[in-house]
Amino acid sequence: MHNHAFVEINYVSEGAGFQYIEGRTIPVVKGDLFYLPIGASHVFRPASPQKDRNRLIVYNCLMGEAFLRQLVKAFPLGERLSRMLAAEYPEQPWLHLKDRDGTFQLLFNTLMDEYARKGTDFYPLLQAEALRLLVHINRLQHSHQGEEALPGDDFSPSLKEPAADPLDRAIARMRGRPDETPTVAQLAAESGLSERQFRRRFAMRTGMSYTDYVHKMRVEASCNLLRTTTDKIAAIAQQVGYQDIKFFNRLFKSKTGMTPREYRGMERKRLFPLDNKQ
Repeated sequence: MHNHAFVEINYVSEGAGFQYIEGRTIPVVKGDLFYLPIGASHVFRPASPQKDRNRLIVYNCLMGEAFLRQLVKAFPLGERLSRMLAAEYPEQPWLHLKDRDGTFQLLFNTLMDEYARKGTDFYPLLQAEALRLLVHINRLQHSHQGEEALPGDDFSPSLKEPAADPLDRAIARMRGRPDETPTVAQLAAESGLSERQFRRRFAMRTGMSYTDYVHKMRVEASCNLLRTTTDKIAAIAQQVGYQDIKFFNRLFKSKTGMTPREYRGMERKRLFPLDNKQ
């Protein structure tokens, strides 16, 4: 259990576990997001002590006081958002929100990529993406149609401009077509790297192995299809690159904490609440 002198935003990207905040124990699965103001105490724990079972992967976005001052100076924030950033716990409560449409996942993917690549003018872009994240949280917190909100280190990257990252095209290709299965050898050759270099740089860039990243992208794509189509689960599995439905079901549950059928049922209840009333 620990607290910080900075704002922290947690996003559960994979697996299942528990978040302990100020004396409360909260079960978490993929899509859970927490806004923790300065001074809030918390800790994450996986659902299982076994490393390969329901592995818990959490993105952490840390915003120190210096970064927040720069953000407020760079952008004209409204009173409500400014107060949310400035107030400490317990004046500003911690928040628990659900990522129902994949917006939070996309925002964290962009933040992580920009922070890892450190391309031209990346720091203003980090500020802009961090602001998008904060605005989305604030909207959900106060929207009548949004989810219920339950009651350091700064960004300090180097301003040195690096050479173009050869992994950009490979990662963009994987995200654009999650059903394709190019080999590491193919992607390494296209990137002008040896396989060893590609694997090492890929792990540094994404925080996971090539295989784990492929599974992650495919599960995210299947979540979107489960939300937006009536296709059978076996058909969705094939669309994202899996022919073995049993393997897909096991993988999906390990990444999200629920089966594809349970996930679709949860989304259907959220989108069509009247259909569930007798």
